[in-house]
Amino acid sequence: MDIFLSAIFSGTSRGAIYALAALGLVLVWRGAGVVNFAQMGQAMFSTYIASTLIAHNYSYWIAFIVALISGGALGALVDLAVMRPLGRKRSSSFLDSPAMRSTVPVIASLGILGVLQAAAGIIWAAEERGFPTPVNSLGLVIGGKSMPFTAFDLFVMGIVFLTLAATTYFFKGTGMGLAMRASALNPEVARLSGIRIGFVRTLSWTISGVASSLAGLLVTPSANLSPNTLDLILIIGFTAAVVGGLDSLLGSVIGGFALGLLISFVNVYDAPEDIFLAILIVLLTVLIIRPQGILGSKGVRRV
Repeated sequence: MDIFLSAIFSGTSRGAIYALAALGLVLVWRGAGVVNFAQMGQAMFSTYIASTLIAHNYSYWIAFIVALISGGALGALVDLAVMRPLGRKRSSSFLDSPAMRSTVPVIASLGILGVLQAAAGIIWAAEERGFPTPVNSLGLVIGGKSMPFTAFDLFVMGIVFLTLAATTYFFKGTGMGLAMRASALNPEVARLSGIRIGFVRTLSWTISGVASSLAGLLVTPSANLSPNTLDLILIIGFTAAVVGGLDSLLGSVIGGFALGLLISFVNVYDAPEDIFLAILIVLLTVLIIRPQGILGSKGVRRV
């Protein structure tokens, strides 16, 4: 029973981080209609900034806030310096085809990921470093019995649920959130309706950058920070977003937690080398039964 509970709590804690990564992808998809593979590079870079501040004796919370600001600024910079200029090139017949309109931003985001990893390697000499936690990372003791979860696990899950609640309210309960959804769905109609397309798209990249930085800050204490630390998180986060539904915030979180639990149980009851096979089976099963994802909308997208 203790092993089972340990697998549950370990998978839930790790799943929360995958959920944050998936949430960042969904935010850009809903706001700009782009799959941003550079987001975990942004998270890695902002986490290095936080680590540097902590190494210079700044408090964890100052470094935490600076990392979130840095992640948001990197997200905005990616849109302003790369994605928006690419959008202006659609006058050429090559970039104006539907296939290229969807493919070019994805290729650009992969290029940005490589640039950020290379830049981190140059600035920090590809140095692996640890990262602290704001709360105790040892198993909690309740009633004299050691629990199979830590205060940091609860902290991570709390952050994820707060982020989900905030982003859900933003998209469904605010005019700016509705404008972001309209801009991704049909930019021309949104522009004719008076929506500032450029601003709302940049805002979606900024919010995604903050969510991604959260994922980086929360996963790094359990894995040494390096330029390639978050590559695996990106792959699993993208899978979680597809499983849950690329246009569903709640679906992305469900997908993240589901994959976290799957990985934990395979690791405990089977073998670590079978983890990717299990993830692939889940992904293929969902795509065959429900191609739009568990909570993804089918057919018409509603704003």
